[in-house]
Amino acid sequence: MVVALLHPSVVFRNAAPPSKHRRNTSGKRMMTNFIEPHKAAWKIAFEDLKGVLFKLLGNCEIDIQHIGSTAIPDLFAKPILDIDLIMHNKALLGVITARLEKIGYTNRGEQGIRGRFAFRQQSEWTPQTKDNRTWQEHHLYVCYPDSLALKNHLLFRDALLGDKKLVEEYNVLKTSLVQEEGMTREKYTKQKTDFIISVLTKLGLDKDELDEIKKANA
Repeated sequence: MVVALLHPSVVFRNAAPPSKHRRNTSGKRMMTNFIEPHKAAWKIAFEDLKGVLFKLLGNCEIDIQHIGSTAIPDLFAKPILDIDLIMHNKALLGVITARLEKIGYTNRGEQGIRGRFAFRQQSEWTPQTKDNRTWQEHHLYVCYPDSLALKNHLLFRDALLGDKKLVEEYNVLKTSLVQEEGMTREKYTKQKTDFIISVLTKLGLDKDELDEIKKANA
């Protein structure tokens, strides 16, 4: 792991006090528990969720991908899985939505991002199963196969999976952001956008695509 990249005063969720803030040497409050070191358990949690979703929707022409920082070994991440459920038959959106809602997901719609429909857990028991188990917190997105959001997610994930130096650079950015005074979850997400855009630019996304991604993260 790249723990050596961290400032020694950074405290992550697995070692943080109950408060979401600590004070720096000047007494000003700083966010400290946004992110934590990668956990092998995240991949296991994803595979378990994938199994439940395939059992529910396997006849709906879907694919399921683990995306976001929790999918990348050695990368610090918020302990929230990001999952893209790729819907190859757009006509089945209503069927898929109804089935997901039946097991406890709330449909948040596109939220301004075309072709990507956000679903959120109603509780830690979502998705609801017969054994009444609890689940890792996660964000589920139902995506059209031609959506820019899906293209962005997969390209960026695969770039990180194939480049350890890029992972190290991203870790430096993430760990520096959580030390900034007044950092919030929203600001943290937005301030990573320039890094993501720089990677996607090198991967060949055109100006219109990049502008749309910037707008979605503004």
